[in-house]
Amino acid sequence: MSFSFHYRARTISGTPVRGIMRAGDRSSALASLRDRLLVPFALESVPSPRLGHFFAHGRTRERLAFFRAYATLEHAGVDFSTSFDLLVAQARSERFREALRAVRSDVEINGEKLWAAMARRPEDFSDLEVAMVAAGEEAGNRDDVFDRLAGFLERDERLRKRLAAVLLYPAIVLAGACAVMLYLVFGAIPQFIRLFDAFDVKPSPLLGWLAHAAAVLRQPALVLVIWLGGTTALLAFSRFARTHDGALFLDRLRLRAPFFGVLIKRISVARLARVLATLLESGVNQLRALDVAIPVVESPVVAAALRHARDGIAAGSSASLEEAFAGAHVFEPLLLGFVRVGTQAGDVPHMLLRVADYYEDDAESMLDVLPQAIQTGVTLGLGILVAAIVYIVYVPLSSLSTSIH
Repeated sequence: MSFSFHYRARTISGTPVRGIMRAGDRSSALASLRDRLLVPFALESVPSPRLGHFFAHGRTRERLAFFRAYATLEHAGVDFSTSFDLLVAQARSERFREALRAVRSDVEINGEKLWAAMARRPEDFSDLEVAMVAAGEEAGNRDDVFDRLAGFLERDERLRKRLAAVLLYPAIVLAGACAVMLYLVFGAIPQFIRLFDAFDVKPSPLLGWLAHAAAVLRQPALVLVIWLGGTTALLAFSRFARTHDGALFLDRLRLRAPFFGVLIKRISVARLARVLATLLESGVNQLRALDVAIPVVESPVVAAALRHARDGIAAGSSASLEEAFAGAHVFEPLLLGFVRVGTQAGDVPHMLLRVADYYEDDAESMLDVLPQAIQTGVTLGLGILVAAIVYIVYVPLSSLSTSIH
């Protein structure tokens, strides 16, 4: 068993360095730092990294550049030491630069395999990357594997950027609408109520109800109760979401959502198919490939289905990948059909790549339609908001004007 350690140290020349490493215990971590000619002055055990770090945007771009550059250098015949000198120099962050220095030291000084040195730094390299580099080293095609990794990360990052760009506009509009409504309830309406009271005119029922609600919400004791209740509910929900059953429940709700549920499932299955295809092409066996793919899909429902499929193959109850997927009762017939054809033809990776291409194209087509649908919905929502403001504010003002005359 190994643990993660955050360290701060200095080189022989006095340059400060910091990073995160994996070691069996504190003594092993200190010995590893000494082997790298580093003088540690802080070494702290840190919790194991969360599985979701693999797709963090900044780190993804940095790793993408690393894999692409290393594949090019190795394909050109540049030796390992020179390649890592160049890669360390071009690293964007000090954290990743130090991780590359540590990997190089483990390989050159300690004689470790590249994949083993990467595996000791789980916050910088994912299980997928470690497994593929291990397969590439065994097959002798490490440059091809690194190129495939870069291609996978590029596709995934491009799809995520498109989804984020689509959702940015409605998020801004929704935030603006909430700000307007808060100002209306807590700022404008109380002033209108005072104006009605000054002219001894009774406000409309809706305006009076909103004014009463605003007055109640201004009470410090009530605000404190609401804040405590909301915080407690949020903490309870967060704790529930971190449980296995809670994550499955919330993910099922997400996958059943209109349009977005289909889109999320398309993206998850496309990622799963491409990861499995890349691993199997690189020589990784099915069981290890399924183990690596579980955290990559980022969907508890799909991950549970993969665990079921993996256990079925390991126990011998499923004779093929297609049979294991069918037994999970999560994957669509199209994926099962492609896997079946690939099994019969003896080329499952190629068929999985075809499935990934299909689902990615389908997801991109949905993303092409999504902006227009969101823009239409936002326009209708703004229209309803404007109508509500007119009804709440200007209709009572018209009544007030009539009463004064």
